[in-house]
Amino acid sequence: MSETARCPYCGSPAVAAAGSASGPARGQEGPQSAGERGLDPLYREVRRIRELAESRAVGDGERRVAELTREVAELRATVARLRGSAMAGPAS
Repeated sequence: MSETARCPYCGSPAVAAAGSASGPARGQEGPQSAGERGLDPLYREVRRIRELAESRAVGDGERRVAELTREVAELRATVARLRGSAMAGPAS
């Protein structure tokens, strides 16, 4: 089963945007079906680029969370060290 190409911005089917009710039916040759075939690869490529960008954004987010988690651990160690030195009191 083939997927109908969709507009990358609004999500509407490309067939509805390029075709009309009086045009040739799907599968028949005609100027509109040739134009639809010309736009389908473009819509697929835009969708693929968007999916790549979204997957990279997820990867960047995961890396940022790991970095922040490491920083929090370092801050906790610093706070514990500072509290330990405050509890010991001033050196004589």
